[in-house]
Order: sequence, then C-alpha cells, then structure tokens
Amino acid sequence: MDELLRQFTRSGCEDFAAAHVVCFGHTVRGDCPMNEIEYADLKADPLFQPHRLSDLGAFFAALGLELAPDGAERIDHISIELEFMTVLAAKEAHAVDHQSGDDALAAVRDAQRKLLREHLGRWSLAFARRLARMAQGTTLGAMANLLGEFVKSECGRLKVPPGSEDLLLRPVDGTAERVCDSCGLQTHLPGASVPNSRT
Repeated sequence: MDELLRQFTRSGCEDFAAAHVVCFGHTVRGDCPMNEIEYADLKADPLFQPHRLSDLGAFFAALGLELAPDGAERIDHISIELEFMTVLAAKEAHAVDHQSGDDALAAVRDAQRKLLREHLGRWSLAFARRLARMAQGTTLGAMANLLGEFVKSECGRLKVPPGSEDLLLRPVDGTAERVCDSCGLQTHLPGASVPNSRT
C-alpha cells in the first residue's frame, strides 16, 4: 500500500496512462490479458473456456447478481471478479455487524472461498505478477503488487490455497484464422468479386 501511495502524484498518473497502453494495448488478448479464461492449463479440455464462464455466471446469479446490460466487460474480467469479491465482503461485514447468525456468516464465507478457489484466486496472482513485471516502477505496477498482496491475504484468511503465479496464458486457437485464410475472401478488397464464388 505504501508503494501505491507514493505513486499518487501528477507524474505518477502520467506514468499510469503510459503503462496502461504498454501492458494492455487496445485488444482483449495482449501480453497481459485481464480475463480469467486467458490463464489456463495448457492441456485443458477444449470446453474449459465456456465452462469457466458459465460457472462464473451461475455463481453470480445464485447470489442475485448480474452484469449491467450496458456493461463493457466480460464476466471474467479482473474488475468484475474483484467487484464481486467486494460485494461478498460487504455481505460478510453486514452479517457480522447485524449478528445475522453463524449460518449466514458461514454461507457468505463459503461463497468467498469458492470465488477464490475456482476463479479469482486461481489466476489473479499470475495476472498480478505479469502486470507488476511489465509496469515495474509505475502506479500500475504498484496496483498489481497490491492486488497480489490482497489475494494472498484473502486466501490465507479463508484457508484457500492460492493459485500459481507462474500460470501460463492459454495458446491462441488459430483454427478460425486458418479457415478464413482458406476461403480466400480476405485477399480481396471489400466489394470485389471472388473467383469461383457461388451467388
């Protein structure tokens, strides 16, 4: 936290903006993706991605949460998963403050454990480490370090084994690109006729 506070200066904000472009660029899949399903076991089942997204969506819905209709991020984005963790922390605080009983407190802590074990804690340390390396010495790098410390702390508090910091990015599936290459359409300008095409 001290590192992050030191970075909150005018030049620190400029460094943040520059580091953001370097680390994330303008695409979903860059050198430091912000989505959970980009971090996977290289031998994972082909259904890993849709299963992970479906599980996360069902988990949110079970607690009465859903993405805003105009939301710009996928459900597995780091900001969405952290916001979900914030909601669970607020529910935990409410259960403690209002003495809601052991069952209510146990239920919300079980939900926190599940989120950490199966989603946020599984991949965010790898994301944080990758981001901290790429944005070292900037406000964004300090935020990455704080994220790593937070996730490790929550995993420790709730007795959940943290995910690996060395989790690799899943390989990009080039099948769709190869299919597009084979059809020949991309070699022609828009509106041009395509040889041997059927109308």
